[in-house]
Amino acid sequence: MVEVNGLGEPMIATYIPWLLLVSGAIGVALGVNRTLKRKEKESKLLQVISFLVAAILLAAPVALVLQSGKGSEVSGISILLALLLGICLMSRALKSLPIAFIVVAVMGTGLFWLFSYFKQFSFAGDIPTQTTALVITVLLLAVFGISFFIEKTIDLFLGLLGLGPIVFIVAAAAFLQGLLIGLHITDHHGLLNLLRG
Repeated sequence: MVEVNGLGEPMIATYIPWLLLVSGAIGVALGVNRTLKRKEKESKLLQVISFLVAAILLAAPVALVLQSGKGSEVSGISILLALLLGICLMSRALKSLPIAFIVVAVMGTGLFWLFSYFKQFSFAGDIPTQTTALVITVLLLAVFGISFFIEKTIDLFLGLLGLGPIVFIVAAAAFLQGLLIGLHITDHHGLLNLLRG
């Protein structure tokens, strides 16, 4: 029977094993697909489904926190597997986001808006516009350089997590975790019970 909170909403903790089971199965299929086929030949449908499942996996821990203390227990390993599998499934989509350009565009817009806002005050009227524009440009270049370096590091990490064999291993672990807990073969710790002996 599904536990329900005071508002009549089903508890997310009840669905975590089944979410791990289903997303693990999808992840295993994606891992096999990525391992056996070149990037251009991968299944587009599987990629879209994986992206949607990843979004749910990444949102589930937030929902768990909001409903903390209610419903069945969820182990840390289940949450970790949900987050890790979510990142693995979404890694290629995240990798394509130009983080450095987004950060610089937002910061540049903010700085120029701030400058135009402060230009209305008498103490800011003495500051030459060219000097301010130069300072903002240098600052934006520095931020871009740092963001670009961080982005390349994150892209490398996401690239590794998006490899077919890695996706397969993480998805298989999530699938087993969901199976063990969902079918009550073990308690809410799942794989940890098997690893402990």
